[in-house]
Amino acid sequence: MLKKRLWETDHDLSLPTRISEESDKWKRIRCDEVSQDIENSYEDIIKQISHYNNDETTSIIIDTMLNSKCCARCILRFLNVHDYKMYSASEEALLKLISRIREDVLKSTDPKLISSTEHSFTEILSCKPQDKPICITCFDLLYQADTIECIWPIYQSILAHNFDVKDFNLSVSLPTGILVNNHSMIVWIRKMCNDLKVHCSLETLVDLKETFKPLLGWSIGKQTGLVYKGQSQFNISIEYSHEETQRNHMFLTKIPSAEFGMKKTRVKGKHIWTGDSRPNISNALQKVSDEEFLKMCKSCPPFSVKERWKNKPPILEHATIYVGGLENAYNKFSRDISQTPWIINGIKLAPTSVSECIGEKLRELFRCDDYNIVPAGREDSNVRMLGNGRPFFMEIINPRNPFPSKEALNDVQEEINKEYMDLDLSIIKEGEETKTKTYSALVWISKKVTPEVIDEINKFHDGFTIKQRTPIRVLQRRSPAVRTKKIHYIFAEQMEDNFLTLRMKTEAGTYIKEFIHGDLGRTVPSLGDMIGCHADILALDVLEVDLEWPIQ
Repeated sequence: MLKKRLWETDHDLSLPTRISEESDKWKRIRCDEVSQDIENSYEDIIKQISHYNNDETTSIIIDTMLNSKCCARCILRFLNVHDYKMYSASEEALLKLISRIREDVLKSTDPKLISSTEHSFTEILSCKPQDKPICITCFDLLYQADTIECIWPIYQSILAHNFDVKDFNLSVSLPTGILVNNHSMIVWIRKMCNDLKVHCSLETLVDLKETFKPLLGWSIGKQTGLVYKGQSQFNISIEYSHEETQRNHMFLTKIPSAEFGMKKTRVKGKHIWTGDSRPNISNALQKVSDEEFLKMCKSCPPFSVKERWKNKPPILEHATIYVGGLENAYNKFSRDISQTPWIINGIKLAPTSVSECIGEKLRELFRCDDYNIVPAGREDSNVRMLGNGRPFFMEIINPRNPFPSKEALNDVQEEINKEYMDLDLSIIKEGEETKTKTYSALVWISKKVTPEVIDEINKFHDGFTIKQRTPIRVLQRRSPAVRTKKIHYIFAEQMEDNFLTLRMKTEAGTYIKEFIHGDLGRTVPSLGDMIGCHADILALDVLEVDLEWPIQ
């Protein structure tokens, strides 16, 4: 059962919005040295572009995308500029770069291909950012990746959750409409080139996500002081959407060659369409010829859009932390405590559990969403755990404080042992090696215990094998199966009347209670079978778990 997500439900995580004016959201966070880098790297940029496109194609790409009101960063993508640092320059600097590229390539271009698009540069540069036409190939996601509006939801969440981390990774999901619009622009540019009898393939171009993630990551890093890395234990996931174009891919269902099938299913009383994942849409677009696309797609070139992107609340998650070590084992001296919360039909059948006694203290230290105990085997709530203890470790899920000091962990250990002394629960003991368990059981049998009965049991002292079907008491959580288990030794001692004690060492996973009473014939042989009468268990203790911990 999922425990209470303390750090998401007990606190108001929303901070007062800092964006007070419309102009504030367009403020940019960028590297100051990028403009100089563009000047110094101009020749390298030209080489990158020339590797993929000839001068005529480059000119047509620039003119077509400027006329379609695409942002400068998307134009660089279509020109195959792979130096991602260049994308963090201002729109003004990038437009000047594109203008210079266009002037240089036109020097060697057929004059018939020259179009009058100079007005596009001045028109865009004269606009305020909020008045600029929305880019049809990124919905302004790339254009705004380094603005306060784009990073603010993430920055706000980082402050609210107060993760104690030094670096982060990004996972982003972009609107599906971007796939269709980008492909539509590619097809339209190829058509323009074909009309002018200019070779153009555009088989490769820089993916939007490849430029958006670093630009967004660098901007978040500069605002927060964290380091953006490709791999980090702390991950920020954010999903973007664009309602205006979210159904633009539906025309693919009418093109047989696309092999784009969607299914209508019913989920929680509502009909939803499935099959339109990003990979499915991308694969379908690649299968459609340009001729079919131009015929069936009503938005080629892409239509202008009225709205920019929107985002869902970001999800901040740290990788699971495992708490364990040489001294991690527990003893349980009470018969009223379960190993994990024992809840059936919403009713708690044990007052507390080993997992809760340890986990709630660790939750406060690590400030985590949840925790799990991972023990070396289990015992029932009415079974004590004695001897050297049972080895275990704890899974700490989504910790805000992932690496507390050793002193803090020691303080928690002492606090747990001190607080739960009244429950006869002692935590943090030492474990041993082997894969067996030693038990002590108090047994009642239906006939008087005699020396002959004891001898009948003890003749199996050197061990034997039993077969156990899944016990009736655990059928609701364990799959039906027949398990062969080894009892390594058994030793009986006589008590008064119909009582005796058993000391036995068994293979891990042996159901001791069922071995004694037979579980209606589901365990063969049982203790009752061995002495020819009914037997039942009154008390059971785990004396020792023989297991090296941690594994060397």
